[in-house]
Amino acid sequence: MDNYALRIRNVSKMYKLYDKPLDRLKESLSPFKKVYHKEFYALNNINIEIFKGESIGIIGTNGSGKSTLLKIITGVLSQSEGEIETNGKISALLELGAGFNPEYTGIENIYLNGTIMGYSEKEIQEKLKDILNFADIGEFINQPVKSYSSGMFVRLAFATQIYSDPDILIVDEALSVGDMRFQQKCYRAMESIMKNKTVVLVTHDPGAILRFCKRVIWIEKGVIMYDGEAETALKKYQSHLLNMMDKHDEALVDLKEAEIDKNCLNLTKLDDKVEKAGKGGADIIACGLFDIKGVPAHFVNPGEKYTFAMRVQIKEIKANLIAGVSVKNRLGEDVFGINSLILNKSADTGESENEYRFEFEMPMLNAGQYTISPAIARGTFAEHIQLCWIHDAVIFEVSQRDFQLPGILYIGDNFEFKIYNGI
Repeated sequence: MDNYALRIRNVSKMYKLYDKPLDRLKESLSPFKKVYHKEFYALNNINIEIFKGESIGIIGTNGSGKSTLLKIITGVLSQSEGEIETNGKISALLELGAGFNPEYTGIENIYLNGTIMGYSEKEIQEKLKDILNFADIGEFINQPVKSYSSGMFVRLAFATQIYSDPDILIVDEALSVGDMRFQQKCYRAMESIMKNKTVVLVTHDPGAILRFCKRVIWIEKGVIMYDGEAETALKKYQSHLLNMMDKHDEALVDLKEAEIDKNCLNLTKLDDKVEKAGKGGADIIACGLFDIKGVPAHFVNPGEKYTFAMRVQIKEIKANLIAGVSVKNRLGEDVFGINSLILNKSADTGESENEYRFEFEMPMLNAGQYTISPAIARGTFAEHIQLCWIHDAVIFEVSQRDFQLPGILYIGDNFEFKIYNGI
């Protein structure tokens, strides 16, 4: 056992699901032990061994069982079957608010967590300065944490956990709440403070997975789908997501729409759930990202050609229309954007319904998820009005690259490297 940080054997977590609250009472009072529930396994026969010093990534879609597993490891939940052996002190950053008393101040919660971890008051005082410097929330440290913003909360929670000197650190997507600078600060701390210790990281960010984890466990519907090398795990997981998206698109595409021509693209109709903005007068009703063959593109390869198309209904025929798109990364940062005005093209047709297409070569983006927001406006560079803007209408993902870039875009083609000797 000395070589292992965690050993999980045949662990399952089963929940009883009842159609109606009354069925629970009927089942408990039934003299014939009649069953009114259905069994739902959030985890089913999980077997994992994690060595000391390993950094493990856990991936999976929402509801796959990732968080349930971590809660069982940390003792928040009890398993229905199986056993878990831990070798070392565990510190966990689970969902926002876990382990903190909202009525206590930040300082009081630091002492509370330290006491739970088994530290004396003197030991907590020795760590206090580092915790406060890392959290960097100023005078709010003396206020009840219920008054904290989500960002302040996760700052204090992460600082408290990582400076508790754990043997095993578990982080469950909580860092997604913090701002980008704090996320980077946390990742640097994990690299330095947790060096040679065990880290279990749950995240949807493939960049973070590749940065910290050589081994990745993919869980889906409570079952381990893959346990092994990180890049292979991400490729398998991305293929799974692609299949899910294809099935989703098949359900959404309106098959009754007539083809405009033989090269007509099957745009996905936008439903009422999309987030729209604008003054009105035009409405974006469908859009999609397609590869060179006209196939919907969910996973893209930088350097290849793609087409973004959007179908627009013009409710009031007016001149000086502008069609455009904006691409953002998972942090909401603008990556690139373009519009018909910049391209010196007119979007005016005089028709009540148009399909606008942007054909482009995908820039050299880092691995990760990105969103496309289409817009239709009217006016000029100096003065224009947004008629319709669809936030995050299309999501696409850049598959794993041979290398990670230090920035957002690769601009190597615009640079030259030379060596001058003897100067």
